[in-house]
Amino acid sequence: MKAKNNLENKKVRSNLISIFLINTVVLFTLSLIGFIYLKSSSVESYFKENILVNVYLKNETKEFENKQLIKFLNLNDDVKEITYLAKEDAAEIFSKEIGEEFVGFLGYNPLLDAISVQLYSDKIDIYSIEKFIKNLNNFDFIEEVEYDKPLVDALNKNFEKIGLWIFILSIVFFITSFILINNSIKISIYSKREIIKTMQLVGATGRFIRKPFIWTYIKISFLSSIASILLLLILIIQLSNQIEDIDFFTKFNDLLILGCFIIIFGITTSFVSSFFITQRYLKLKFVR
Repeated sequence: MKAKNNLENKKVRSNLISIFLINTVVLFTLSLIGFIYLKSSSVESYFKENILVNVYLKNETKEFENKQLIKFLNLNDDVKEITYLAKEDAAEIFSKEIGEEFVGFLGYNPLLDAISVQLYSDKIDIYSIEKFIKNLNNFDFIEEVEYDKPLVDALNKNFEKIGLWIFILSIVFFITSFILINNSIKISIYSKREIIKTMQLVGATGRFIRKPFIWTYIKISFLSSIASILLLLILIIQLSNQIEDIDFFTKFNDLLILGCFIIIFGITTSFVSSFFITQRYLKLKFVR
């Protein structure tokens, strides 16, 4: 008899551990997709803000005109950062790259003073950049303004597609997560269907029978949610160490909201599933 009870206890523990592992994997995957969706805008900003608008100045440009333009750019709300590069410095950099002193060979420096302008990510589109360039037309000492137009167009189109697919994937997996958690609970309760009917036959109320099932699966889901969040944090820390250029912990409030959502989703799904599945067996007259 004791051996039989031990075997039953092992089966129960094994069943609950299986549910915990399934829920953890499902909730971790859901939290990962949610994190990707939240961080997609940051990744988009990172790539867009690395696109530079290069402003080249005429050789006869005076120093006060340089300062005037730099002041104008610093006061512009579209501009995130500017970098001034004198033609002498540019020649030195270029000489190091080609391994040859080209200024001495040519007899003059063909390069121009340049200002590299870094715009905010929401201003990296063809219309906004062209509008920004148009505002520079008042400075007649500007020789040329250039940027990688095909790259800007490609980035905007591709990130729009990526954003749409991530959103669709999030919705699909949200529904799939509910189904997977529901099915794992359904299988677990199915194995205890005879216990439910026995308790009902001896006069236990539906509420009394449902309560231990609901609380058991809620506790499992809560632990699974915490485990999935910890796994996500470990992954984020590893990514932060590997990719230093992107701050994965920006918008911490969004990560906090994501964590709360995972916990609430796990608990709510377990409550709803265990309630209705248990209720189903309570309504059955016979179980097989």
